[in-house]
Amino acid sequence: MRLKISSPDKVIYEWFIEKITLPTESWDITILPNQTPIVSALKPGIVKFITEGGATEHISISKWMMFTDGKKIRIVTSSATTSPSETEELLLREKQDLENKIKELKKSWSIEEIEKFTIKLEKINADLKLKKIRA
Repeated sequence: MRLKISSPDKVIYEWFIEKITLPTESWDITILPNQTPIVSALKPGIVKFITEGGATEHISISKWMMFTDGKKIRIVTSSATTSPSETEELLLREKQDLENKIKELKKSWSIEEIEKFTIKLEKINADLKLKKIRA
């Protein structure tokens, strides 16, 4: 299968793969060749796939959408990271700052802002998980 990960304006990654596991809004799903067509919302998390060469790869993604017809898989996301460049300490500091910001926003009932910062927090959590996988 051909995997293409892109943002709305550019292709981020492209591979040929054997299978892939994705974090959807409901649960993680695994897609195999000749899968029934699926469209699904994705949540921030780790995408795990096996390349045609048999290597296992992991990518941290932000929220958005996935489409497949069983031959191609297209992931559209605002950001994707193969290896976070930030140190674990910096990611943990960013995580704490976002948690504090969300706590403050809950006092003002700014639902849109809370959701925006929660998505950023979930992406940082995925980056931290990816750092542990890569360690």
